[in-house]
Amino acid sequence: MELYKMAEVEKLNAAIQANESNKKYKTGEPEEKNGLGKDSFLKLLVTELRHQDPTRPMEDKEFIAQMAQFSSLEQITNLNKEMKNLVQSSKSAEAYSILGRDIEAYDPKQQKTIIGTVNSVFYKGDEIMISVGKDQISMADIHSVNIRERSN
Repeated sequence: MELYKMAEVEKLNAAIQANESNKKYKTGEPEEKNGLGKDSFLKLLVTELRHQDPTRPMEDKEFIAQMAQFSSLEQITNLNKEMKNLVQSSKSAEAYSILGRDIEAYDPKQQKTIIGTVNSVFYKGDEIMISVGKDQISMADIHSVNIRERSN
C-alpha cells in the first residue's frame, strides 16, 4: 500500500490556509463572526491560483464556481449592510416619533422611574437616547408612551 505524499506546493498551500484560519479565529475580521469573509475568500483563491501546479491548472468549471461563490458572498455582505442600515433607520424613526410625547421609563443606572415629556433624541455611540428634562434614557428603557392631550 502506497501512502500519498503531499507535494511541496500542496504543503505550502495547506499551511497558508491553516494560518489564515488561525488568524481569523484569534482576531477575527471586522465584519466576520462565522465562516469566511470576502477578504479571506479572495486571499485563499489568490493563494490557490498562485500555488497551483502549472501542469494541472484549475479547471474552468472550478474557477467559475469559486468566482460565483465570491460574487454571492459579496452580494450577501452588501445585503447585510443594507439591512443593518434599515434597522438603524427604523429605530431612529421610532425615536423621533415620540418627541413631545409623555413617556414612562425606568433608568437602571439611577434606579428610578422617570416620567415626563421627551425633549430631544440623540445618539450616544450607536445607541439611541432620549432626554426627559435633565435625564437621559436609552430607548430600550421606555415602558410606555402617551399622547399629550392638547388644551385649546
